[in-house]
Amino acid sequence: MKSENKTCQNCKQQFIIEPDDFNFYKKMDVSLPTFCPQCRYQRRLANRNEWHLYQRTCDFTGEIIVSIYRDEAPFPVYKQDVWKSDKWDAVTYGREFDFSRPFFEQFKELRDVVPHLALVNSNSVNSQYSNQSQDNKDCYMVSATGDSEKCMYGNWYQLGCYLCADCYNLEACELCYECLNCARCFSCAFSQDCYDCSYAYFSKDCRGCDSVFGCIGLRNKKYCFFNKQLSKEEYQKRVQSFSWSHEAITKVRKTARKLWMSSPYKFYHGNKNKNSSGDYLESTKSTRLSFNCRHNEDTAYLQDAWQIKDCLDMTEILDAELSYETQGCAHLNRCVGLRSCWTLTDCYYCDLCFTGSYLFGCMGLKQKQYCILNKQYLKEEYFDLRDKIISHMKRTGEWGEFFPSDMSPFAYNESVLQDYFPLTQKEAQQKGYTWYNRGSRDYKIDMIGSQLPRTIQEVNQKVLHATIQCVTQEDSKTKKKYPLCTTAFKFTSLELTFYKKMNLPLPRKCFPCRRQDRFALRNPRKLWHRACQCIGERSNNKVYTNAAKHFHGSDHCPSEFETTYSPERKEVVYCEKCYQQEVA
Repeated sequence: MKSENKTCQNCKQQFIIEPDDFNFYKKMDVSLPTFCPQCRYQRRLANRNEWHLYQRTCDFTGEIIVSIYRDEAPFPVYKQDVWKSDKWDAVTYGREFDFSRPFFEQFKELRDVVPHLALVNSNSVNSQYSNQSQDNKDCYMVSATGDSEKCMYGNWYQLGCYLCADCYNLEACELCYECLNCARCFSCAFSQDCYDCSYAYFSKDCRGCDSVFGCIGLRNKKYCFFNKQLSKEEYQKRVQSFSWSHEAITKVRKTARKLWMSSPYKFYHGNKNKNSSGDYLESTKSTRLSFNCRHNEDTAYLQDAWQIKDCLDMTEILDAELSYETQGCAHLNRCVGLRSCWTLTDCYYCDLCFTGSYLFGCMGLKQKQYCILNKQYLKEEYFDLRDKIISHMKRTGEWGEFFPSDMSPFAYNESVLQDYFPLTQKEAQQKGYTWYNRGSRDYKIDMIGSQLPRTIQEVNQKVLHATIQCVTQEDSKTKKKYPLCTTAFKFTSLELTFYKKMNLPLPRKCFPCRRQDRFALRNPRKLWHRACQCIGERSNNKVYTNAAKHFHGSDHCPSEFETTYSPERKEVVYCEKCYQQEVA
């Protein structure tokens, strides 16, 4: 079967349906997509709020709780232990399907009356400000985090992280600060793409290293300072002389980035991948246009999805097979159009449903079978009605599409759309999205961020009770760059313990501003076709150290690839073979 060009009904750009996609759509019996892959991704993100938390009333107990939903949400919101209890039953909200109306219209009416879960945070202890997370202990302000303890201010802490703060995408790390995409690291700060490292500071793309400072591309090295090998004594002397003040950290980060930019970059981040494209991939096979994915096979258009087989168009998913257009789910088999669901089989267009099978258009069900729009049916009745509804949705053009963005319970700037595809209020509203402006925060400020002590040694306990004004509020030009700023913040006792243990100065920005800075360091989730920039020794252009030893000799490298490094960027990008010749 040949590929087919189509025009996205949303952005009006051309996109391609590949032969493998046709086979999948036929297998799943879903209609061909009318949105391009990027617009499909945006539609899923519009239904996900990770960071915007509100104090509101639990509509069951009357208690003040923390929730991802504002008080003015049209539906009731229950705190977690009540929502998961047998004190209520979502089947009581069941209704008949009306074949004279579109499916999504009827589903929205159901969703607007069924109680919602305040936060999706399962089996966690003392982690009430954690969202889309599970199996954590003593964590604070984390999202998409699992099996971690005493972690703060970040997302994707996974597989046993301990006492880490202000990080993104860590696996089995301990005592890490401002690190991105690291695994099995200990006591590291301001580092990226490092694995199996200890005491790595201001370093990038290092593996198996111990005690490195300002380095890039090292393998199994010790006592290196800006990629220069030192003796243990000389290295320790230099690091101990570093003041760890805000000014010193800002200066050394700039110096480190200059060194980073002088080294070649592999065209993608990852390893053990076969016939795959995207970025941050590990142990994948036949995985196309996917990002932050591991142990996937025969998949495409996935983001933050691990242990997936034979699926398309999934975002924030763990363990799924033969499923399509889902977001924020785990343990799925043969499912289409799900949001925030766990352990489902043969389910379609459901939201907040847990441990069930054969559900269609359901909301808030637990341990149920053979339900449509939350109404219970006999097995034979269910299958007969389900097939009729699918035929109806094919006629209305809804079958195979994810929930429309205008059905989202979140405004554009509340959803993670604003993280990956930032817009101004005017731009978002012109595209038909809603926007939410919080009321003014009338905090009583005790101290402004720039007045915080330069080093952690100068900090006293008074800081623990102070309300700090974020430094981005002190300058009108800077303020405009951080639209999600909370304007003020406080420190917790766990934070102070962490900063003292790491010998780090207190941050001067609020968490949303720090998170925005961290997001700016990541490559976009978009691919460009490029050629390897390795240059042979006969060229008049820059030659890297080992260029003549590359597989292509002194000629230009013939390799081409898809990469998240756009042609306008300054990094020099290599294919994998040439890159491996450069790392030390």
